[in-house]
Amino acid sequence: MASDHHMLLITTGGTIAGQVASDKLDTESVRDAGDLLAIIGSTVSHLNRKYNLNISIDSHPLCNVDSSNILPKHWSDLVALIRDKYDDYDSFIITHGTNTLGYTCAALSFAIANSSKPIVLTGSQVSAGLPGSDGITNLENALRVAVWRYRNRQMKGVVAVFGSHIITGTRVKKETEFDYDAFISFGTGSIGRIGRIINIDEGNLSKHQSYLETAVYPEARNANTLRCDNEFDMRILSLTEFPGMSSCYLREFAERLEVRGVILRAFGAGDPCTRHLESFEILKRYGIPVVITTQAPNGNSNFQVNQPGKVLKDKGLAIPAHDMSIESMTVKLAWLLPKKKELGYEKLCEEMVRDMRGEINVMWEVGG
Repeated sequence: MASDHHMLLITTGGTIAGQVASDKLDTESVRDAGDLLAIIGSTVSHLNRKYNLNISIDSHPLCNVDSSNILPKHWSDLVALIRDKYDDYDSFIITHGTNTLGYTCAALSFAIANSSKPIVLTGSQVSAGLPGSDGITNLENALRVAVWRYRNRQMKGVVAVFGSHIITGTRVKKETEFDYDAFISFGTGSIGRIGRIINIDEGNLSKHQSYLETAVYPEARNANTLRCDNEFDMRILSLTEFPGMSSCYLREFAERLEVRGVILRAFGAGDPCTRHLESFEILKRYGIPVVITTQAPNGNSNFQVNQPGKVLKDKGLAIPAHDMSIESMTVKLAWLLPKKKELGYEKLCEEMVRDMRGEINVMWEVGG
């Protein structure tokens, strides 16, 4: 007898829904959830037979915006919707624009700690209905991942499915605005690849799912045990350092704009110019955490290589981002800032380098 599988398709707009420049617009490219569901009917039928399921899909239009206009309010709304509907559905698919997909994936990963159900985000490079669109393929692949079963294993937690990649939520990075494989798993291997078959990396899947149950909380079997924390403080100053940048920018922005956190893309392995040390000391006195990453595309900010970074480490003036993506470190800092009163400055800094959702690998350099 077939098992019922209830799925909720949440739409937010983006290219897949026709959110493109007006001169690129085609009336056939703008499809609501009903149109999308009608197109993927054959895929649903195939999956029903393959997994002995009876898949039913409801839709919920959360918003219809270009993803450049996605705000933390939308993240909170998504979390609240999933929490409210958690007991009614076995999986959730979210269609989203590509520009801020990585930020939304990270936000949901931190805000929803222990989902035992798949929360799959996808989108497209070309609007559904236009020639060459990848929208339907990506949506069908998201559906395949949401119901995937193999040796009593299934997908859980927040993942992105885009092109041929299945990526854990805190590692979603847009690499190109052109190619169909627009996203990579930043700094680590992907959970799997999807094409003719779904090829899962067992080690990466196990790591992804290991964060969904800890000594503090179990996997959520129902809404009552689902841990949701969807408050974000976006009063963050994010700067890219360049040679000769005035050191007063850091402290003056913080003072005038009531900044609560700072992210600095510095040089090397997290090595800002030593002219900024006084500003870092002032920010620490204010209790403003400073996260320092590197401008190297595949670099690691660890304060262990060059003297400027080592000074920051020895004086406790900043937080090394290690291999976190800019999306994950920004969202994680924004998610931790509302907890600062409870945690305190020092503990918040410690939490930024604690691996909570697979977002960071702290690598210590030893030997030579």
